[in-house]
Amino acid sequence: MIQPKKVFKTADGKLGFEWNDGSRGVSPIRKLRLACPCALCVDEHTGVKILDDSTVRDDIKLVRIQSVGRYAASLAFSDGHNSGIYPYDKLKELTENA
Repeated sequence: MIQPKKVFKTADGKLGFEWNDGSRGVSPIRKLRLACPCALCVDEHTGVKILDDSTVRDDIKLVRIQSVGRYAASLAFSDGHNSGIYPYDKLKELTENA
């Protein structure tokens, strides 16, 4: 099971992870917000994204990250959105090697 060993912010404002498989990755905050898997952003029945990307500001910030059990993280953003639970395997997919 993939899990973060360390979570950090980069100098340019990206969110970074050191994973328990030895890899490292970073992701822009806006990319994480656009990939939110919650029911406000993705239709629960069809899986179709309903979030309009144009409504998310380019300068969005991450205001909180909180562990959810051993499998996911809850992210809260500066636009007030805080209902997304991101499984760690999904977060790893959203990061680029650092």
